[in-house]
Amino acid sequence: MDKRIPEHLIEEVRQRADIVEIISEHVVLKRTGKNYQGLCPFHSEKTPSFNVNPDRQMFYCFGCHAGGNVFSFLMNKENLTFVESLKILAERVGVELPEKESSPAQKQKEAKHKRGQQIHEWSAEFFHDVLLNRQEGRIGLDYLIGRGIDLETIKKFRLGYAPDGWDSLLNEMSKKSVTPEELVEFGLIVRKTNENEEKTHFYDRFRRRVIYTILDIRGAPIAFGGRVLDESLPKYLNSPETQFFNKGHNLYGLHIAYRGIREAGCALLLEGYMDVIAVHKAGFANAVGSLGTALTKDQAKLLKRYAPKVIIGYDSDEAGIQAALRAGEILLEQGLQVEVLVLKDAKDPDEFLKTHRIEEFKASLENALTFVEYQYQIMVRESPPRTIPDKAELIRKLAPHILKTGSAVEREGYERFLSLELGLTLEAVQHEIGSLDKKIGGNRGNKENFSNKQDIYVKNRNTIEGNNLDFPLESFVPLGVFRAEQIILSIILENPHLKDLVSESLPEDFWRLQEHKYIFDNYPENNLSYFQGEDSWYEQIQKRLAEIYALNIEISKAETLLRDCIQAVQTTKNKETVEELQAKMIRLENLGDMAGALAVLQEIGERLKRGEK
Repeated sequence: MDKRIPEHLIEEVRQRADIVEIISEHVVLKRTGKNYQGLCPFHSEKTPSFNVNPDRQMFYCFGCHAGGNVFSFLMNKENLTFVESLKILAERVGVELPEKESSPAQKQKEAKHKRGQQIHEWSAEFFHDVLLNRQEGRIGLDYLIGRGIDLETIKKFRLGYAPDGWDSLLNEMSKKSVTPEELVEFGLIVRKTNENEEKTHFYDRFRRRVIYTILDIRGAPIAFGGRVLDESLPKYLNSPETQFFNKGHNLYGLHIAYRGIREAGCALLLEGYMDVIAVHKAGFANAVGSLGTALTKDQAKLLKRYAPKVIIGYDSDEAGIQAALRAGEILLEQGLQVEVLVLKDAKDPDEFLKTHRIEEFKASLENALTFVEYQYQIMVRESPPRTIPDKAELIRKLAPHILKTGSAVEREGYERFLSLELGLTLEAVQHEIGSLDKKIGGNRGNKENFSNKQDIYVKNRNTIEGNNLDFPLESFVPLGVFRAEQIILSIILENPHLKDLVSESLPEDFWRLQEHKYIFDNYPENNLSYFQGEDSWYEQIQKRLAEIYALNIEISKAETLLRDCIQAVQTTKNKETVEELQAKMIRLENLGDMAGALAVLQEIGERLKRGEK
């Protein structure tokens, strides 16, 4: 792709790529007036401070001050360059960008990736075809039908069967000129060398197993899971990690469930493949599987993109209980609301749905326990609190989880729950938890909060194209000056005709922030949404623009406010000039240059007469 992409194409991509739609794939957004609001994806928070403005097509977080447009959002969220984010969005919205000749290494990498995608697709088609259309797949089809899975669901989840044979997939892929080495690389077959290393053998990884195809969010196959139909071990076998598949970064069924999760405002996190399939078949479109019981931090982050709440529906055996407790901890750390599904008379959701009505499953979901209530039940079952010290110890164990709750209402609800369950006064429970809150809070550390400081730390750059003014690499800018510059720019961006008033009233070097100076110099002549420069500089500009747009200055007060800001900047500038002259006079006096010091004193006097204090 050419380094300089035509600006009209970039603008076309920006206009077509709705920022609300893009960000909604990563953040749960709720409309508040003209804007949308949600939990920031760039820092941990419990109260939404992340705002998306559909009119401006900009986002801004009042908490961590991340901000920008649709390009800079993807750059930050997915760790992309500007060109990479542009290319992704262009492909999504159907804008064709000019290509440049890739390097040989890049060509090879891209070709290998496409080849891997094709091999996974062919493999999925092979397993699916064996299940539905070949005699050797009949045993797998009978098994699935016996589990209550119909043809529509089989096709929806792209289920398959790996036949009994050491080289069934290997032979099928050889017809498509796929080499054994390629299949080994993608985890589809296994290489085995005998002890003397004289001969290498290859054999299929999956044999005599029902195949659960694992797909990415776009619905493309990236890995497979296989289940035996007899007593062979291992019962389940998954693809190893490859360039396409990282178990800890994926969720089974998410390509189907993500819309349902958004609509429900909640994800149902299950343990097994069949649990997910059975729950979807029953009409619950928000179920996903954690590809095993060990939920990862990345999987929790993935869930947080789509909903603020997760209901854990793991197996009811001891392994499932412990896995649910671990998963709940991880989900809470990501700021998610956590509940646990408790099913009576069944080991898992699949088994429950076979013996109970769908309405009963729905009722169980509606009556899911909060994570604290679930923990309490497990703790009491394992070690009933019979004495006052036992009760105090139980409260201390639950307190860290209660304190993670961002809502004061939820916290009091948990405290009342413990008060009733343990036969203690509410005040005693609150005091115990409150004392732990102080201890935990004392170790949290103090984070810098610039809003409480009088100065803003600024780090500038050495050189900027088209900007010949020198800025100190590091400086502290008075908060009032920083805000005045932003208000001036906010007004200019809405009222370009007032730019001349600023130019006539203030010297060119009055700007203290390099980004502010750049925005002022380039607007409205250049579209700042898609200027092409160094990626880090692009992100800085977009962040500043988002901050400025977030001010929402009233148009009716624009010119009056602009004049007030100009006066404030002039006053600050003049005061600093007088202070610099005073320091200069003292230096000259110390050097014995009394004539020079007197001349500076006279200049100070003239400025003070003009009101420059």
